[in-house]
Formats: sequence, structure tokens, C-alpha cells
Amino acid sequence: LYALDLAESVAAVTSDSDYPPPATAKPNVGSFWLPNAEAVIAHRPDLVLTLEIPQHRALATRLRRMGYRCLSVSIWTVDDLFGAIETIGRAAGRQPEAQSLVLRIRQDIEQWGHVRAGRDRPRVLWVVQREPLRVAGQNTFINDLIELAGGQNAIGPTLHKYPPIGAEQVIGADVEIIIEPGMMGGNLAEQRRQALTYWGRLPSVPAVAAGRIYVIEADTVSRLSPRLCRGIELIAGCLWPDDSGV
Repeated sequence: LYALDLAESVAAVTSDSDYPPPATAKPNVGSFWLPNAEAVIAHRPDLVLTLEIPQHRALATRLRRMGYRCLSVSIWTVDDLFGAIETIGRAAGRQPEAQSLVLRIRQDIEQWGHVRAGRDRPRVLWVVQREPLRVAGQNTFINDLIELAGGQNAIGPTLHKYPPIGAEQVIGADVEIIIEPGMMGGNLAEQRRQALTYWGRLPSVPAVAAGRIYVIEADTVSRLSPRLCRGIELIAGCLWPDDSGV
């Protein structure tokens, strides 16, 4: 919404909406995972935006029954993001701005394609949590980001989007780079030190042997948004940390 120049029209946000910084000054209607219907209604919105997830679906159903206009979008992949931007643009009267925003993002992604052309594609393990160990599978937007940055997911096809795996699978995946999103608001250097200690128990994994373990800013890479290319840039910095061209 802010990227579509709708800052003044935003009546309220969830308590988890922390970007851009001015969004934190808006009234909040509960958390992202547990929005409060009464708080939403109190702001008398003309349009309520929700995601296609169970927690938001229940809210949207209730509000629609009361006559409120709700728009639910699905944003699970990078292509979904482009579709959602254009859908929101049409609904909010910002269709030209939405088309322009999508074009800019696509052009930036194309530039990254030129940067990574001809490079080897290192095998990346994306760690969602350590205990129990859970990683990003191929059917996720994280997989999209890894590939757009020039890497490949070390995890093959899985039943779940974010499957739990064991040490044997990590060893067998021939992982060259391990990336963990940092804890929000935490010290990334300290979190990396902890990650190095944790992964030190698997010295035969190429990423561990080479010290290719990274903890990066979570806010940018864990949310699909117009900051997409910043997330790609962060990941590419892990793939080629000494390359001035990245």
C-alpha cells in the first residue's frame, strides 16, 4: 500500500506491520495472526485487505456478512506477489502505479539474471528453525528467492513446504551454503556465532567445513513484498561474499 502511494489512505494495520517505519504509527487492529474484528470495524474501512490464510479467512467472512468490502489475496510465490500488487492496485484505484511497480521489480530481477549468468549454482540449505530442524522446500517463495539470487535449493522435492529433516539428510544433500534468517531485533553477529557452534557438529558438510554459514536480516527475506530485490541481494551476498559485482 505504501509502495502504491496510499500511505494517507491506510486507516489501520496489524501490530506486526513495521515497514516502512511510518506504518508503526498507524492504529493497530491486533496481530497479523490474530486480527481483531471489532478493532477493524471501529475504523470504518472502505476496503479490508487480508491474505488467503485460515486466520484471515475467518475475519473476512465475518466482515463480508456485515457488509464490509474485503479483498483477499494469495501471496505464496513471487508470481503471486505480482498478481497481488496488480489486484490491490485495481481495487484501490492505483492500477497505473501497480503496473509500474511490477515492471520495476521485474526489471530489477532481470538485472540479477545478468549478474548470475554463467555462474555455478551453489547448493543452499535454508533453515527455518533448528530444534527440531526444519528447512524451506522447493515449493516455497524462499526457493524462488534462492534461485533468483543464483543458487539452488539443496533439498529435493518434499511432501511439505517446510519439511523437518535429520542430520543424515543434511549430510546427504551436499550443502555448500547454510542460510538462517535472524531473530527479529537480535544481534546478527551473535546469532551467527551460535549458528557456527550448532552446525559444528556436522563437520563433513561442505558448508560447515568452509564456514559458509550465514545469518541474515529476517524481515526482508521472510516477507514477500516490493522489497523483493533487497532480499535477493542479501542472499546473493551469501553466495558470493567476495564478489564486488554482486
